[in-house]
Amino acid sequence: MSESDSIARLLIIDDQPTSVGLLMAYLGKSGIDLLVALNGEDGLRIARVGQPDLILLDVQMPSMDGLSVCRLLKADPITKHIPVIFLSAAIEIEDKLRGLAAGGADYITKPFSEQEVLARVFVQLGEQQRLERLTSEAMEAAMALPDAAFAKRREQRLLVQAVALLTRHMTDPPSLTDLARRVGTNQQRLTAIFRDQVGMSAYEYLQQMRLERGRSLLRETDLQVQLIAERVGYRNAGDFTRAFRRHFGMTPRQYRQGHLEDETGQASTS
Repeated sequence: MSESDSIARLLIIDDQPTSVGLLMAYLGKSGIDLLVALNGEDGLRIARVGQPDLILLDVQMPSMDGLSVCRLLKADPITKHIPVIFLSAAIEIEDKLRGLAAGGADYITKPFSEQEVLARVFVQLGEQQRLERLTSEAMEAAMALPDAAFAKRREQRLLVQAVALLTRHMTDPPSLTDLARRVGTNQQRLTAIFRDQVGMSAYEYLQQMRLERGRSLLRETDLQVQLIAERVGYRNAGDFTRAFRRHFGMTPRQYRQGHLEDETGQASTS
């Protein structure tokens, strides 16, 4: 789509207000017409009526997950032509393959950066000129920033790099000292960056990522709790269960049972 064509329309389907806010901030500056749905059911309805050019779709949503939403979009003649980019904190290759098998055109792993979101959106919209300009403008903007703003941008980049490393090494994370060294800073500064940017320490953030990943596996697989605990970096199921209950207010088994009951209820009413 060229800039002389009609304005591109994009639908965000995500139940997390924080993610929606970030995406709107990133994409709103690009002149893209944005539609928003906070659950799968509304997303399907808005997609049919609004006919967006592209959909950004969160995988992990209550009631109806993103994979189910995508399959329904692709089964509907009115919406099957709309490309879908999945958004997910899941990083395993099998998760991405499931998204592509459901009909997704691309997959963005959370936490995402502004440049990655814009680049992948421009690719799907066929805006090659804007994609090329994105790279050159980012470089020029970084060089032109005042010292304070440049330092802030660098802190954000260090945070993204640190989170990426923690995500890749979730089961065997580096020490804080090693993590700081690998992203090019020191332990004290990295701790300050995490506190300033996300309001918690690096390993409190890692704990949340592990639990979110565990919740995803409880929803999307039939793996035993012990295996899930090991996959997300806990030495035993007891530690995982206690941490999960503190964070979500229920045990992993209670969460899985509730999810299965929700699915059974939906099936019986459809």
